[in-house]
Amino acid sequence: MRPTGSREDDRSRLGAPSHGDPIRRRSVLTGAGTLPLIPRLPRHTFPVVAWLLLAAPAPAAAAPPACERTPLASATLRDDDGFITMPVAVAGRAASMLVDTGSDTGLLTEQGAAGLGLERDRSRRTSLQGTGGTGRTVPNAILPALRIGALVLPGGSVPVGTLPAMPFIAPPVAGLIGADVLARFDVEMDLPHRRIVFWRVALGSVACAPPPAWSGAYDAVPLSISGGRAMLSATLDGHPITALLDSGARSRIVSTRAAARVGVGADQLGADPGGINAGIDLHESTYHWHRFHTLSIGHETFDNPVLTVAPVAERVDLLLGADWFATRDVWISYATATLFVRR
Repeated sequence: MRPTGSREDDRSRLGAPSHGDPIRRRSVLTGAGTLPLIPRLPRHTFPVVAWLLLAAPAPAAAAPPACERTPLASATLRDDDGFITMPVAVAGRAASMLVDTGSDTGLLTEQGAAGLGLERDRSRRTSLQGTGGTGRTVPNAILPALRIGALVLPGGSVPVGTLPAMPFIAPPVAGLIGADVLARFDVEMDLPHRRIVFWRVALGSVACAPPPAWSGAYDAVPLSISGGRAMLSATLDGHPITALLDSGARSRIVSTRAAARVGVGADQLGADPGGINAGIDLHESTYHWHRFHTLSIGHETFDNPVLTVAPVAERVDLLLGADWFATRDVWISYATATLFVRR
C-alpha cells in the first residue's frame, strides 16, 4: 500500500498474533509513520562501480558493471514455539525483535517502547487494520538508530501497537522487523543453525556469481515481490495457489477461500478441531486444523499435511509460516526475486 502523505493519519494494514493457538497473523504496515531506513533503489537496478583496468598499451576499455555478494551482518536466530526472533540494540539497550517477512514494515509494542525509553512522536499516528477487516489508530514513537549485529540502520517514526502473543525470552521482545528492512538486503534465515545473515547483492553483469553463496545442492523458486513482501506459486491438493513467505505466522495457514476452492467447505471444517484467534485489531476469528492430501512448494511435496485454515483478508491463499522455516536453511534473494532452499 502506498503512503498517503498525511502526517496525522498514516494509512496502513496490520494483522497480529493470536492468543494460545498455533497461528499468528502479523503487521502489514505502510505510510508516513514507517521506519525510514536506507534509501531504496528501484527493484532489480543496482549501482555501478567503475573498475580500473590497467592494460597497456591497449586503449582503455569500458568499465564492467559491479558484482557484489557481501555479508553485512549476522545475528542469532531463535525459534520459540513458532516465534522467530533475533537480538537488536537500540541506543545501547538490548532487545529482541520478531522477524516478519510477511509484514510491510515494523512495529513496537507499548512495553517495548517504554523499555527502550522512546519518546512519542506527537505529530504522527498510524491506522492499523487486522485480518478481521476492522482497524484502529495507534500512536507512533521515535526510534533512534537500530543495530543488528554489525549493521546499523537509521531510525524514524514507528507505530506502537499490540502483539496479542509473544514469547517470554531475554532480552524481551520489543516489536517486529518487517519487509521495509528485510527487503533492502538478501536475507539468509538458517533456523537449524540459529543464524540470520544480511547480504548485499549486486548483479550488474551476467558474469556475476549469483546468490546464494552456498556449496552443495539447493532448490530455486521464483518469487513475485510486492511492497517488499515475497510471494510464490504452490499447489494444494492439485490446485494452483499463491503463497506469501510469512515468518511472522506461526504455522502454515490456508485461507478459508482457498480451502473452499479445493473442495474443503464449512461443513468439513466444522468437523475439524480448532479454536479462536485474535489479530492486532482484537477482532476474533475461528480457525481449524484440516488434513489435506498434498502441498507442493517448489520441488518439495508434503503428503497429508495438517494445515491451519483461517480467514485471511489479504489476496493470498497460503501463509508460509514459521513451521516451514523451522527446519530449513532459506536464502530470500530480494535482489533476484528468487527463494533458495538448501537441500
